[in-house]
Amino acid sequence: MHPSFQERIDEVGELLQRTKAARSGFYSRIDRRAPAKPVRYQVVGGSFGMYQIKDLTTGKTRAFRNDYKAAHDLAMQFEAKANRQITVAL
Repeated sequence: MHPSFQERIDEVGELLQRTKAARSGFYSRIDRRAPAKPVRYQVVGGSFGMYQIKDLTTGKTRAFRNDYKAAHDLAMQFEAKANRQITVAL
C-alpha cells in the first residue's frame, strides 16, 4: 500500500477514537448510557416546509415529507426495519 494511503487510514482511525472518547464523555456528563447502535436515519430540514429523511450510512435521501411529525414517524419506521435481524433459511 502506498505510504500516503496508510497515513490517511491512520489519521482517520485516530479521529474515530477521539470522537468515541468525546461521545462517551458527553454521556457520562448527562448520566445516561450511550446507545448501543448509532442512529441510521436523520430528519433534515431541506427547504421551507419540506423535510428530508437521510440515510447516514449512504448519505442519500430516502424520502420527503411536508410535516416534521410525519417525517419523524417515517424515519422511526425505517430505523425499525433496519434493526430487524435477517434470518437465512437453508
